[in-house]
Amino acid sequence: MSDFSYRPDSIRLPRPVDLAARPDLAAALDAVNRDLAATLPEAGPMRLMWTPSDDENLPDQYHAALPDGRWHGDTQDPDAACVAEAAQETVQAVLWQVWPVCLEHRTGVHADAGADERAVWRCRAGEGHELCEVGELAQTLPGKQRRALRRKERRREA
Repeated sequence: MSDFSYRPDSIRLPRPVDLAARPDLAAALDAVNRDLAATLPEAGPMRLMWTPSDDENLPDQYHAALPDGRWHGDTQDPDAACVAEAAQETVQAVLWQVWPVCLEHRTGVHADAGADERAVWRCRAGEGHELCEVGELAQTLPGKQRRALRRKERRREA
């Protein structure tokens, strides 16, 4: 059998991350999904997947996947900012949409680690500024949109 032969045991398929075993990743994914629900509800909630490495010298790969399983990009060292960045890459590459957007500058923002290592959305336009913490995008929406979102959440809870 050559190296190019089909070997079913060598196929590495993405698998769901056991979020019960990784509360840090569960919290990061919850924050990203709050932002998606507030600003891009049609995308649906993301799922966190991982693809095990077949080489002991290479780390596993983590992916943020849409509800239908499509994803793009990966991260090797998952933390809150990396989960947000992986979700952003998936939205941009699969849905062809810039997400999230700084409403002041009308440009895309980037996931980053803040001064105290919390995940934040950072706008790089002009002098650059921290838009908000990941999971708090609803607070940046104009009043009318923010009120509509709160009404929708209250209806869901009732």
